[in-house]
Amino acid sequence: MLLASACASTHAQPPPAPLSVSAEKAAGPADLPDAGVEDAGTPDAGSVDGGATRADLVSPITASGSETPAGLEWGEKGEEPAAKIFKNVKVLGELKGNRFMAGMQSMRANLGEKCPMCHLVKQKDFAADTKKEKRRAREMIRMNEEINRRTFGGEVKVTCWMCHRGEEEPTKRPLAKEVPDEFEQILSPNDLREPAEKVFKDVRVLKGMNARQFALIMAGSSRSWAVECEHCHGRRETLRRTSRRRCARARCWR
Repeated sequence: MLLASACASTHAQPPPAPLSVSAEKAAGPADLPDAGVEDAGTPDAGSVDGGATRADLVSPITASGSETPAGLEWGEKGEEPAAKIFKNVKVLGELKGNRFMAGMQSMRANLGEKCPMCHLVKQKDFAADTKKEKRRAREMIRMNEEINRRTFGGEVKVTCWMCHRGEEEPTKRPLAKEVPDEFEQILSPNDLREPAEKVFKDVRVLKGMNARQFALIMAGSSRSWAVECEHCHGRRETLRRTSRRRCARARCWR
C-alpha cells in the first residue's frame, strides 16, 4: 500500500542545459533488461555501458516533482533496494526504497495523473503489469536513460517534464509545410531541389535529403526548442554560408 501514497505537488522545471558531449564520447544503446525481482532490476547509476557512465534512472522523473518521498515513515526499510520491498520491479529495482517512491510520487508532476494510471489501485495489486501505461512507462525510463547517457555522458539533462509538461500525451508539434522566409530569401527554387550538402556548408548528418526538407527540419527544430536560428548559427552568419555548428546537429539526428 506504500505505492498509494499521495503524489508530490507540481512545480516548474528549470530550462534544460545546453548540449555538451562530443559524438566520440557517446555510447551505444542502453542494455537495461526487463529483469524480475530475482535479479533486483538494474542499477540507477554508476554502471559502465559501452564506455559511458549509465545515467541516473529516476532523476528525470523527480526533477519536476520531489527528490524525497512524502508521507512515508518506514525508517531503515527505505534504505533497502526497491526490489526487496516491492514485487515485480523490473527497471528501478536497485534504487533504494525512498528514491524509488520519490520517483513514483513525482509521476503526477510530469504526467498530471495519479497512481491508477499505471496500477490496479482498487484491486490493491500494484505489482500487476495489466495496464499498458505501466509497461510503456518502463520503456520511457529506458529511453530517457539512453538519451542522457549517449548525448550527455551520463548527466541528467533530459527529463520527463521536457516533453510532457504535466500531460499524459505531450503536445504535438506538426512539421511545417512551408519553407521559412529566412530560407526563401537566400535560396532559389532550384536550390531547394538540390541535396542539402550541396546547398549548405558543413552538413554532416542530414545528408541526402533535398534542401527544402532540410529547411523544414531546421524550422521545426527552432519552434520545438523555442529558440531563434542564432541559437546555433550566430547572428553574423548566413544560413547558407555558415561553417559553425553546435552539437545539436549530432545529438538530435543521429
